[in-house]
Amino acid sequence: MSEVTTALAKSKVAWLLLPPDRTVPCWYAASGETAYIVGGDGEQPIPELPAELRITLRDKETRRAIGPVPASATRIGPDSQDWAAATTALLGARQSNPPEGLREHWAEHCTVWALRVHEELPAHHADPPQPSPVTPD
Repeated sequence: MSEVTTALAKSKVAWLLLPPDRTVPCWYAASGETAYIVGGDGEQPIPELPAELRITLRDKETRRAIGPVPASATRIGPDSQDWAAATTALLGARQSNPPEGLREHWAEHCTVWALRVHEELPAHHADPPQPSPVTPD
């Protein structure tokens, strides 16, 4: 297992580095080399993502930054073949789930993204930017 895949599996927080110079902290659910993110009404504020971006992960034990690493972003809609896997992973990772209806809420009011990380690491590991006081954990 690579350093990136290990960090993706063990941590639940990432920083999305969006062009030209915006950084967005988020919580995610990991499955292999994919991070699933949900944003929208009642969820974390995730802007429209470009097809290609970079993300910074953290090593859960040392809190050392991993990356930024390149990733590709794909919107997952309720009619997508990946919807069930993505929302199942998100429900499992989410803290404080409401009892029922969350998938339906996401389908109607939110956007679910799949971020597939690429294994190549840059020569320099940058520290993640300082998150705002309200950072998902």
